[in-house]
Amino acid sequence: MAASRLLRQTLAITALGSLAFAAQAQTVWRFSNWLPPTHHVVTEMVQPWAADVEKATEGRVKIQVLPALGAPPAHYDLVKNGVADIAFSVHAYTPNRFKLTEMAELPFTTDHAVVNSLAYWRTYQKHFAKANEHEGTVLLGLWTNGPYQLFTKANALTTTAAVSGIKIRVPGTTVEKITRSLGMTPISSPLSEAYEQVSRGVIQGMFQQKETVVAFKMTQHMPTASYVPGGFAHSSQYLVVNAAKWAALEPRDRAAIEKLSGEVMVRRFATVWQAKEDDADRQLAAAGVKVTPVQGPLLQELRTKLAFVQDEWLVEAGKKSPAAKQALDEYRALIDSVSRELGVSK
Repeated sequence: MAASRLLRQTLAITALGSLAFAAQAQTVWRFSNWLPPTHHVVTEMVQPWAADVEKATEGRVKIQVLPALGAPPAHYDLVKNGVADIAFSVHAYTPNRFKLTEMAELPFTTDHAVVNSLAYWRTYQKHFAKANEHEGTVLLGLWTNGPYQLFTKANALTTTAAVSGIKIRVPGTTVEKITRSLGMTPISSPLSEAYEQVSRGVIQGMFQQKETVVAFKMTQHMPTASYVPGGFAHSSQYLVVNAAKWAALEPRDRAAIEKLSGEVMVRRFATVWQAKEDDADRQLAAAGVKVTPVQGPLLQELRTKLAFVQDEWLVEAGKKSPAAKQALDEYRALIDSVSRELGVSK
């Protein structure tokens, strides 16, 4: 009898222990981070969002930020193949792979990151999500930061001849096309090498958003800036999670994360980028960077000269989606309506 009672007690304790373990069981997503751990994408976007995910799922889902599990351009495939569970990356790092997302990289759209990002997300979801460019993953959000403007050592864009022949670092296909069409020489390289290149004279400038020029301390080597309305281009960025990891979540946890993703994430992350751009304006002025606004006949010349970028995108995007032209028209119309919605200049 004593032995039987002891066995029942042991089984009961084991069952309670199993229940306690189950209650504490946690899904841990490995976030591969290729940025410096102090970068605001990590500290002001990813980490706060991850904390909100853990809170919203009552601790059942935790996101563990790890050092990079591969090179920046590899991060989509790292997630798709399950090497990482979740990651942030930039579409232009894998040229031509995400053709439809290049819509948000086109020149002369808007200077405001939140306006651009909301117009982009709404258009992409309506017209392009069905094309499944992010196959094997779940797209939690995509957005842009501030516009790329031209920063150089000495050559202000007062005429196209004024910048002809100078070497410019380019971050992707769209900017490379623009660089060549303006008579400059494109040099493709990671952003991590840009400071050394410009400080040593390997390049004489770059198309870059204002925030990055400040963050990477390049103002002393590029004290000349040339701005066009709506930017020469933009950086399309995204967050994806492995499809199998997403499917393995409990429905309540998927629902909780969905509430923190999509347009909510887009607005949240783009707001951080816009704040950085606003602060960069002040810091560029304090550093003595001379800004030349491109306007009048020269601006019209540039619009005409760069129209082919949009035309070529429409041809290539049309091969993936018959809605490409309609999407672009709606995207540009949304930029206007979202600007009014937010009460900001586009």
